[in-house]
Amino acid sequence: MSITFTSDDDLLQLQTELADIGKGKAKFRAAAQSVIAANRMYSRRSFRRVSVREVLKEVVEEEEGGEEYEKNVTGPKDTVSADKIDRAYDNTTKKGKPNGLFRACMEAIRSSHHEARQIRTALILVGLFTDPELYKEWLSVFYIVNLELEEKMKSVEFEKSLCDEELRILNELQDLGNKYYFSELYEQDLQLLWGVSTREKLLQKVDSCLSNKPNAREYRSIVKGMSTASELAGALFCLWGVFIVGGGAMARQRALKMCGEDGVNVYKNVSGPGREKRKASFIELWDGLADDIDTTQFKEIEKSSDLCMKLMNATIKDLSANPWWLKYVTVSAVAIVGGSIAIAAAFLQKKK
Repeated sequence: MSITFTSDDDLLQLQTELADIGKGKAKFRAAAQSVIAANRMYSRRSFRRVSVREVLKEVVEEEEGGEEYEKNVTGPKDTVSADKIDRAYDNTTKKGKPNGLFRACMEAIRSSHHEARQIRTALILVGLFTDPELYKEWLSVFYIVNLELEEKMKSVEFEKSLCDEELRILNELQDLGNKYYFSELYEQDLQLLWGVSTREKLLQKVDSCLSNKPNAREYRSIVKGMSTASELAGALFCLWGVFIVGGGAMARQRALKMCGEDGVNVYKNVSGPGREKRKASFIELWDGLADDIDTTQFKEIEKSSDLCMKLMNATIKDLSANPWWLKYVTVSAVAIVGGSIAIAAAFLQKKK
């Protein structure tokens, strides 16, 4: 799945794909050294799982290095700067109506989205598209939150509890759901990845996966406890918006190589022809959910979007993996190459 709203991000993922290290060794060396420092490895036997949170800290510190970082870590020919990503986000924001709900929600989550872009870099470096276990956990945590959202959207009891504007908003979301409900698609992929054949067994696996992921459990709990359609809309904006607006073509391509055709069902409705039309339709619908900036619904959707984007980021930070390339690097190797981890890049090129 995608975790950002900018459609340009599909192409920008190339800048952190491990398969492109031959074109940008400096970036990998900087990130790999940061991971190793965080991992405090003193021998080949001292590996432990590396969390996205740890790598993110180093990614942020390197990025804040400014022009020197851009010169040493981002190659002008094969990567795109962070500033361009943020400009792409702003351009997407402007596709909504002035003073409309889409712009308001995008502006509300802007700082969190900036972090989400950095998280994506960390996530890919940790091994999202090279480690099936990490990919499986990533899908699992968002599947269970999305399941809570969709079950509430479909709940007859919940619908009966609403009236007037809240009921209208729910009905609008349900209409959108008829095109995009994701839970069954998640389940098809996860049953394959977890090696189970029933939903009951899948839920047991996912619950076990969440046992050491407090932010995912909190995210799930908050969505489950939402009592208005406006609150649900904020959750949907983040969980579905990154798919519909951000797109999933590049993520699907990477996942396809790792999981096969039967493991990429979740991207079914958000990749392929018609992407710009899907995005425009979503933005138009969103601006129509609440026209007046002073209404309770407008403010509630905006507030819920902000909260849910923060929860999404926190959830991803809890994920961890043991990147395959770490086994080739020891503290002695770091000393030999002055901390640049050139040996890791060499092994990576052989892996291609």
